[in-house]
Amino acid sequence: MIRTKKLFYHFLFLLVCTVAFAQKSDTNYSENLVAPIVADTTLVHPSAAKEGSGDTIITKTDSIAPLQKEDSIAYPPKFKDYRRLGYNSVLYAGAAVITFGGLWAMPESFTHWDKQAMKEKGMFYKWKENVKAGPVWDGDNFAMNYLAHPYCGGVYYMTARSSGFTVLESFSYSVIMSTFFWEYGIEAFAELPSVQDLIFTPILGSVVGELFFITKKKIVKHDKKVWNSRFLGITSLFVIDPFNTVLDGFGYQEKVKTQMNIAPVGFDPSSHKMVWGVNFSASF
Repeated sequence: MIRTKKLFYHFLFLLVCTVAFAQKSDTNYSENLVAPIVADTTLVHPSAAKEGSGDTIITKTDSIAPLQKEDSIAYPPKFKDYRRLGYNSVLYAGAAVITFGGLWAMPESFTHWDKQAMKEKGMFYKWKENVKAGPVWDGDNFAMNYLAHPYCGGVYYMTARSSGFTVLESFSYSVIMSTFFWEYGIEAFAELPSVQDLIFTPILGSVVGELFFITKKKIVKHDKKVWNSRFLGITSLFVIDPFNTVLDGFGYQEKVKTQMNIAPVGFDPSSHKMVWGVNFSASF
């Protein structure tokens, strides 16, 4: 019990430190996500234009800067990125295959899998038995039920929250992943689904996840730095939002770019003013 309390205190201390580091303000830090529009436009009066080159209107635009930098990071996203959420779900599936392979390679004393029966009766025979028999109140220790599983629920929550989804939608995603992906999915190969895990993983996990979300916003705001250290910043992001951090590490944000420009589209002779338009483009 003493060891369990120590694990709990260490986890709580790590969580508080991460949030405190992210809240450290940098008075010299400033970042303008919206670039100023700098334009040098010369308008020629219709009468002067006729004297020179007929009805030609001379317009010179030296620089029309995009409203959104291509290298800027908008967090949280302004729209629901279903593509990102789909990629993350694929990463979860890949992690499930790797996890299953690792558990299969471990001794039966650790996994409690009857490998011989699974070979004879089929890979899913034990899974079917556990799904039919569960859920039950498990005997796992405090650290596993109230630290490890809520953390996993927080990771599920952040996967959706960092993809632009709302609190309720992210909670729903955490419920789906913790219930069907883990309890009635991977873990059901080894043991019965747990009542505590079905309840506390998404509920406590969503609370932890929203705290992670607030922390990530502060870290991203400070150029992904914690205590002016990019290493600590990236490490913290990986701890609180591993799958999105890995996805961005593979260049996901560079593959989806949006740009908005303001440019002249014509001239209004009646008011002798230039007509400006907005051009929006997105590349995937």
